Amino acid sequence: MRADVQAHARVPYIITRNKISMEMNRKLVLVIITILLSMSILPITVVQADDYWGWDEIRPALIDGDGAEFVEDTDYPGVNLIGDTEFEKVLAAANWVAYHMDYESDPDPPGDVWTTSFQQFEEITIGVPGSGKGDCEDFSILLCALIRFVVGVPADRVWVQAGILVVPEPGAKGPPIFGHAYVVYKAEKGGIWYIEPQIGGLPYRGSYPSILHWYYKRPPQTGESAMLRFNDEWVRGGGFWLAGKR
Repeated sequence: MRADVQAHARVPYIITRNKISMEMNRKLVLVIITILLSMSILPITVVQADDYWGWDEIRPALIDGDGAEFVEDTDYPGVNLIGDTEFEKVLAAANWVAYHMDYESDPDPPGDVWTTSFQQFEEITIGVPGSGKGDCEDFSILLCALIRFVVGVPADRVWVQAGILVVPEPGAKGPPIFGHAYVVYKAEKGGIWYIEPQIGGLPYRGSYPSILHWYYKRPPQTGESAMLRFNDEWVRGGGFWLAGKR
């Protein structure tokens, strides 16, 4: 009977010692993982703007059928869009982007560097005008994301649209031809509107970008194609951009 008592007395000690040993092993594993991460031994995937450097990298992200790599479904804290209606909030989003971003061309080569919406958002200091930098698709991708995930417009009613613009110039041998991106918004009522994010909440209809209104007293007639359309849920069209090299 005395031996039984001694055996039972040892059980709590054994259990306690095992618990301490397991806790020490767990902490040791955490320490090792922390050291490995700090030494960059373990592979970590961090998306950076230069992950989409040129069309050889942009193209695969769109060919998979959606633009979720660019128009990111996430929180955009601090973006307060005031408006009584969806339409007013969409215009507020356009004004927010135009206020916080300045135009900056992509380096050439490669000619196109696409920044994801949240990366672009993180570059911005809220309340500081022009604190974010980017070109037309960077403006448009961010605006599309704000309309989708801050305003709450469904994917079938807002998207980034890109195409080729042809702008006539008097006396020129041929018109300038260049690519451009902007946002298309299908309102709850009122049909399709085009939004030039570089200008803000001045939606327009027609086949020329409203940005030209600021440089000409009378907007020139231009030709515009809608070759590529996308948001976080789908991609349509693509033209030679998605066709790749031949």
